[in-house]
Amino acid sequence: MKVGVIALPGCWDSGLTTVLDVLRTADAARRQVDRDIPDVSVVTVTADGAPVPTAGGLLVPSDVVLGDAAYESELDVLVIPAMAANTPTGIVTALAREEVQGLRGALRAWALGGRDLAAACTGTFVLAEAGLLDHRQATTSWWLSDVFRQRYPKVGLDMSRMVVRDGTIATAGAAFAHIDLAMSLVGRVSPQLAEFTAATLLIDERPARSVNAVSGYLSTADELVTAFEAWIRANVERDIGVADAAAAIGTTRRTLERRVRDRLGLSPYALIRRLRAERADHLRRTTGLSLDRIAPMVGYGSAATLRAALKAETARGDAEGGAGT
Repeated sequence: MKVGVIALPGCWDSGLTTVLDVLRTADAARRQVDRDIPDVSVVTVTADGAPVPTAGGLLVPSDVVLGDAAYESELDVLVIPAMAANTPTGIVTALAREEVQGLRGALRAWALGGRDLAAACTGTFVLAEAGLLDHRQATTSWWLSDVFRQRYPKVGLDMSRMVVRDGTIATAGAAFAHIDLAMSLVGRVSPQLAEFTAATLLIDERPARSVNAVSGYLSTADELVTAFEAWIRANVERDIGVADAAAAIGTTRRTLERRVRDRLGLSPYALIRRLRAERADHLRRTTGLSLDRIAPMVGYGSAATLRAALKAETARGDAEGGAGT
């Protein structure tokens, strides 16, 4: 997964740097968890390639210019961190700035391509301003909920959760929800990696002043799903089944199926197929082994079966990327 973090002039320093730090930590941790887990890389995205000053006066270098098709095609997700506005009037003023207004068209074009978008705190207003949250569920910072509802009546505002995902768009609540947003992106790559990253960064529960919400990454992590993923990775070359996995990690097949679907939106067998494809792809990229040799190493009887599985997994990923357009 390659993430582009949009740096807007006057953005909130720790919002932007938190996303960068969490994702970079996750990529470093990936090597300790399982090298088959796909890369988690992150770059900064700016409007014109020039360094961008944050609200605190830091200069953020530009890795990718927004609208540069050659570089954008390599990105999977665009993230909009918070703008440094401390009042409802301040957020309205920030939205009227030329660079924010100019971002709307680029975000719409990105969304039309079926690719993921994410935003936290006041950054959620930028997505809403572009019309991308209309008829979707979303959240925002608790103290801006009233002005958000008034300004964007077509958005289903959910203040009970720290992170809300609707189709290809994820939004997060208050300022420190940048951590939760970044962790949710890591969790989509690998729950096991997300848990290891959370432990590395000592991320713990933080109270949210949104209605009935006490949320943090660890409070929503599912140890059963993490154990299932770890068991698959350790047994990926075997002819494994969901019942085998359930027995090995001390649960029932029915419970495992429900928990995996709730957490990942996948069936347990779909997760097994995905992790086998990850291992096969890693071996193809890092060794000179043929598919005939790789197939039994990832639980398939022949290169033809593996090839069909890889093709099906690619098609599934493309279909997910196009959902919600």
